[in-house]
Amino acid sequence: MRAVALSLALLLAPASVLACADLPVQARLVEGSHFRLVVLPDPMPIPLNAPFALDIKLCDARMAELPRLSAVDAWMPAHRHGMNYMPKLAKLDWGHYRAEGLLLHMPGEWEFVFDFAGPDKPERLSFRFDAQ
Repeated sequence: MRAVALSLALLLAPASVLACADLPVQARLVEGSHFRLVVLPDPMPIPLNAPFALDIKLCDARMAELPRLSAVDAWMPAHRHGMNYMPKLAKLDWGHYRAEGLLLHMPGEWEFVFDFAGPDKPERLSFRFDAQ
């Protein structure tokens, strides 16, 4: 039954959401246990001390129900603090989100965090970025 639901979800999904090929150089492919994300900064490259946005697309899904992106954040693990701003998250289309109002206020290693609510349990995906 779950395989039928997954097949139906993949048939109804826009092809652009499912494609992982031909990613722009600045795009980041983030692997999860049930799906992958394509994260594309706007503008590219990510600026230091200036606002930017992230275009976030579900690359594929191996779940009966697709996860819902519930939060996007960034923090500096070495300093144990996050951004001074709370980004605004908007759902644009099936599996396509945009987070606006991010700002990395100091150079160093940042970790971007994406929280998803799914049918089974929440999932967190992340990747690290060196801001210069």
